[in-house]
Amino acid sequence: MAKENRFPVLLRGAWFGMNKAFRDRIYDLGLTTPQYTILRCLIENEGVTQDGLAQLISTNKNNVSSLVKRMLSSGLIAKSSRAVDRRSFLLRVSPKGKRIFSQAVEIADQLRGEVTDQLSPGNEDELACLLEKCTSSLSKK
Repeated sequence: MAKENRFPVLLRGAWFGMNKAFRDRIYDLGLTTPQYTILRCLIENEGVTQDGLAQLISTNKNNVSSLVKRMLSSGLIAKSSRAVDRRSFLLRVSPKGKRIFSQAVEIADQLRGEVTDQLSPGNEDELACLLEKCTSSLSKK
């Protein structure tokens, strides 16, 4: 089989491998990978609505609603009413969420280091650039 035909398989394998390794390592924090993604998005976009969050993580409103409920009940995030529309609310990361997210970032950085240690110097930046090009190309379609 030609290498170009293996690209999707290799990319999928790398993604699943990284995701599983990260999921296993953050398990003791009581955090899932989707929750990590939501915390990251809320830290980068504090005060976003639930609809805005769904757009940020490229999922539907039902998936976000379920995740938000669980994260509110576990104290990872908090919500506040919007002055312009009391029916919707703004989401933010709670102090507990910030603490756990910080620990998860350390784990993510350690995992990234373990993976990139296998690359030659400079190849990490090249790999990141290539992945950004792939993502950009796919998002245009």
